[in-house]
Amino acid sequence: MSTVGEYFESTAIRGIDERTGAAGVVQSLHGTPRDGALELMTGTPGQVGPPGPAGHPFRWEGDISDQTALNALASSLNLAHAGKAWRVRSTETLMYWNGTSFDSFADAFGAAGPDGQPCSLSVGTVDTGPVGSPLQVTVTGTAPNLTLHLTVPRGVQGLTGEPGPPGPIRQAGDYTDGTHVDGAVPVWNDTTGKWTPRPYPGLRGPWSIMETSAWNGGAGFAASQTNVSTSPNTVAQLTIPAQDTAWRPVLSGGVVLRTQEGSTSFTTRVDTEVRIGSASGQLVAIGTGWPFGVNTYTRLRPFFGATIDPSSSVGVVPAATAVTLYVVLRRAQGSSNYSYSQSGAQIVCWAQPVAAS
Repeated sequence: MSTVGEYFESTAIRGIDERTGAAGVVQSLHGTPRDGALELMTGTPGQVGPPGPAGHPFRWEGDISDQTALNALASSLNLAHAGKAWRVRSTETLMYWNGTSFDSFADAFGAAGPDGQPCSLSVGTVDTGPVGSPLQVTVTGTAPNLTLHLTVPRGVQGLTGEPGPPGPIRQAGDYTDGTHVDGAVPVWNDTTGKWTPRPYPGLRGPWSIMETSAWNGGAGFAASQTNVSTSPNTVAQLTIPAQDTAWRPVLSGGVVLRTQEGSTSFTTRVDTEVRIGSASGQLVAIGTGWPFGVNTYTRLRPFFGATIDPSSSVGVVPAATAVTLYVVLRRAQGSSNYSYSQSGAQIVCWAQPVAAS
């Protein structure tokens, strides 16, 4: 049979501070062949003892998977291994071998550190370094106000890309510099040897009046008239908006007329005219009547009453100028009265550009 001394011979006894300080507290001793516990009451602080032996140097041994693996390792450890430490990955706990057992430090990994000092970092200069050079980062200033300067290596020359589509015509070397009005077309200029933007040279429009309705919602043709003698007699007014170039009217349409003559008198003829600006303005179209006393459709056609050429100003409306065309009934010969019909009356106008603005 073992004695008490033999029983506790290999027992390491550590005091437990109950921190009660009360009288009559029973002290107890608990021991096993491997460990022991002795309850001690709190006493008064004693004098500072002499320095103890130096601690074992910390020796990092790396990671170990879990507590089971660590326990298996512990059976091979003794005092000679004091100071060795492992991180248990399953719990992220640092385990330190003190020579006889493990001390644990649960907050060694992953715990929040102390709050750092706030810092303001702004970007300073960004330069380009030689091809293949390292990225250079320089921080200047004093915390919390710091400035970051970068020198970034230049990239290598890339491959030549596929030819792109033609660029804007206005960037061509043979195109005149300056303002390009929307809707303009390029026209060759022999003097400058360059393409020059000019207003669209084709017909503009059309604008028209058909019986009682005008293109802009305005008044149509006048009401039908019977046995009238008025000459000139304005029966419609066609308003044409301003254009970006000078132009000349190209007209069509017509009006139904009938002279009040008997079957033996054929001396009176009433024509339909179109004039610029008033009943007496520049003549630009005519529809010739018949002196037969029957209903006649006086079909309008361009007519200027003068010889013209491409440079002529006859019948030309200036650019940026709105104009009103007057449809006029005029007795060209004879003296008898006539009748006019609103039914079927129509005028259609196209604008033919004659000069660049």
